[in-house]
Amino acid sequence: METPIEHKFFDSNIHRRQGMLEEHIENSDQSGLSAPTFSLIEFNLSGLCNRTCVFCPRSNPEIFPNLNEHIPVELYENIMKQLAEFGYDGLIVYSGFGEPLLYKQIDVLIKITKTHCPEARIECNTDGDFVTPEKLRVLFEAGLDALLISMYDGPEQVEEFKQIIAEAGLESDQVILRPRWLPPEEHYGITLNNRSGMVEIPDIGITKLASPIKRRCFYPSYQVFVDYDGSVLICPNDWGKKLIAGNLHRNTVNEIWNGRIMKRVRLNLANADRNFAPCDNCDVDGTLIGERHFNEWMEFYKRDGT
Repeated sequence: METPIEHKFFDSNIHRRQGMLEEHIENSDQSGLSAPTFSLIEFNLSGLCNRTCVFCPRSNPEIFPNLNEHIPVELYENIMKQLAEFGYDGLIVYSGFGEPLLYKQIDVLIKITKTHCPEARIECNTDGDFVTPEKLRVLFEAGLDALLISMYDGPEQVEEFKQIIAEAGLESDQVILRPRWLPPEEHYGITLNNRSGMVEIPDIGITKLASPIKRRCFYPSYQVFVDYDGSVLICPNDWGKKLIAGNLHRNTVNEIWNGRIMKRVRLNLANADRNFAPCDNCDVDGTLIGERHFNEWMEFYKRDGT
């Protein structure tokens, strides 16, 4: 029996993203592909963030310090060219472990994406601290499809951002406002996890694990996570960067996605086996999104004789 996981807050964005990814995999042209494709590629653009939230490893700079390091534009464009080879039209997200709007050339990356993968949807998560009408105009004129703003300071931010959105001439569905000011007992308005054991908030039940939980996880079946140095992690919850599936300075996206490490991780997690880093310390419920992708991989491995 799999370990149950309690959700004190359920982010509505989970349902939104689930619908988008399920629609993508259903409509994806798999012809010419050697294995099931991914529907989301997430980029951690830099080693910087301007906040130190209590539910984030950055709350302890000794554990997760700010690093003034960034993904090279040349590497990013090479990745987009690889995606273009099979007509990638899924979701591309700027989020990861930092604040994407601290990446000074983010509009350049958006334009590159739309040049090589015009059908892909580009979304960006932000804490909102650098959002101005002019910044919004630059981002959306470059080709951004949606900006998700996490509001940490209080409900008064709703009207502040609505005014900025209106001044920028944008529609309400282009900028999604997410309340993150809720009290600790409501998990701050986030579907929280312990960030693979790197966050402890004992008062609300966020702790390190005494032993690995027995539960499947679908993350490696539907998502690619790219760090600013080109490393591909198996999951966006691996804040400790303990398991790297490859590096895009040396390998292609497809080589890593279809490679030995990702295969081993998928099969372990299919058996609810988290007895390996970083999964052994992770309490995330990885079954909320991606079941269709997971099932396709299991069918593929069955046909492949794995």
